[in-house]
Amino acid sequence: MQLDASTQMISLAKREADIAVRNARPDNPDLIARRIARWPEGLFASQSHVDAHGAPEPGSAFEGHDLVVYQPYLASNKEMTLVSEPLTHGRIVSSRGSGLLVRRSIAAGIGLGEIPVYMGARDGLVRLWPERTRPAPYDVWLVPHADLRHTVRERAVIEEIVAGFSNTGE
Repeated sequence: MQLDASTQMISLAKREADIAVRNARPDNPDLIARRIARWPEGLFASQSHVDAHGAPEPGSAFEGHDLVVYQPYLASNKEMTLVSEPLTHGRIVSSRGSGLLVRRSIAAGIGLGEIPVYMGARDGLVRLWPERTRPAPYDVWLVPHADLRHTVRERAVIEEIVAGFSNTGE
């Protein structure tokens, strides 16, 4: 059995993996997807970053602040916001290709960024504007290959993945 943990959207139909954990629901109607987590996202910074640069004012469009963003969101050509605040006056100093890299960059003090609330709290980061969350929550989807989802071995792996996500603040 192959389990892929990359951020690339691989094809289960082509047997590039047996199980996928994705942050987007697949649009292929032949795939059976199960949402295993739903997390609100908030705005976070490290304490050292806040001490050095202060917190942005709501309505300022992040004027004078360094920002860390998720690269696929940046590449989507949608209006960029963090917790519904436009980025028009902030400086995007880092765009990262994975949520883990966004988290680590925020924790390293590189800039402000948007991550799941429970992760920011677990990482000991400062939540800015706690009354705000991203309008659409961060969903995590489990997608097993249809031919294998009832085998004993794959079922055991699926149960462990689901259990791992059950204690994450959904």
